[in-house]
Amino acid sequence: MCRVAYLDNNATTPMHEKVLLKMLPFLKDSYGNPSALYDLGKQANLAIQAARKEVASLINSKDNKIIFTSGGSEANSTIIMGYCLRKAPKAGHIITTSIEHPAILKACEFLEKEHDYSITYLPINSDGIIELNQLENEIRNNTVMISIMMINNELGTIQPIRSVGEISKRNGIHFHCDAVQAVGKVGIDVEELKIDSLSLSAHKFGGPKGIGALYLFNKSDIMPLIHGGGQEEGLRSGTENVAGIVGLGEAAKLAKERYEFLKEHFVQLRKLFLSKLEEQLDGWELNVGGEFVYPSTLNIAFDDIRAEALATMLNFYNVSISIGSACSSSSPKQSHVLTALGLSNEKIRSSVRISFGYQTEESEVLYAAETLIHTVMQLRQLSIQKV
Repeated sequence: MCRVAYLDNNATTPMHEKVLLKMLPFLKDSYGNPSALYDLGKQANLAIQAARKEVASLINSKDNKIIFTSGGSEANSTIIMGYCLRKAPKAGHIITTSIEHPAILKACEFLEKEHDYSITYLPINSDGIIELNQLENEIRNNTVMISIMMINNELGTIQPIRSVGEISKRNGIHFHCDAVQAVGKVGIDVEELKIDSLSLSAHKFGGPKGIGALYLFNKSDIMPLIHGGGQEEGLRSGTENVAGIVGLGEAAKLAKERYEFLKEHFVQLRKLFLSKLEEQLDGWELNVGGEFVYPSTLNIAFDDIRAEALATMLNFYNVSISIGSACSSSSPKQSHVLTALGLSNEKIRSSVRISFGYQTEESEVLYAAETLIHTVMQLRQLSIQKV
């Protein structure tokens, strides 16, 4: 049986071996600057354009609408700042949700503080989903953008993106979708979903860290955040990360090939993990579940347990998971997502996130479930003894 279990794939996935092999020549021999006219430069430039086509194909986009970035956070900042400040330098309005990634929330906070923007943070219901009628009711004359994530990184909840796209289009408002947790897991058609811009990150689906992309339907809509040599059609200057871009392209190609089995793979792993808990452990529950949750993510609260202690002990057994709060030396910083779900502080501190990846095997899941059950029982016994 497996004695190592990595179940924090929403944080990052391991790089696929084929991705590494594809990147290696551009880390060593094919080192030319893509802007150069000699053969080494042309070779690098051709590799970038080939990767751009693969990324575009993954989301059914034209390749000239893909801008390479350093990752999802830069893609999100680029569209929120670049688009909003071009359309309304002052006093615009953005509609987003209370459970967005900090890359979205912090950019909105900046616009609110420095450019007099007003931000509407849509709440979520008990299923972790926004209410579409509330979204429509919040639209104003000065609404510049609607930004809604596709799959939440902590809960795995899937927002009604198609309906959001229709609402945005009907009202003539730019619709941005943070799809970092969705790209590579689910099929995405940006045209069908009426998405104007979309962010993605390679390391969430078997690619390297430090590379991502922004899909933008109309490139004239934004001002660049990074100025310089005019790369990426002047929208993201700086010598391209050729090896990273090549890796992203290969990861996109591989992701498209595994769509057919991936969701069923996650469904089976989820059933296996939960069945072990149901058979052998009391005092736990899913924080959110049902049809609106993508099956690769489990967010679970355990009675009479501190998530930090559980994660620390599991790490000792080489089981990697994530927690709903992170303690600093001064005060606990709790998950804004679980808070938005309406959970008590006690429950948030008892919650962990388990997330499967394309490479996760049943042996990992079995080992992790059995180790977690044993560890929870140990911690509860220790708690009783202290009392």
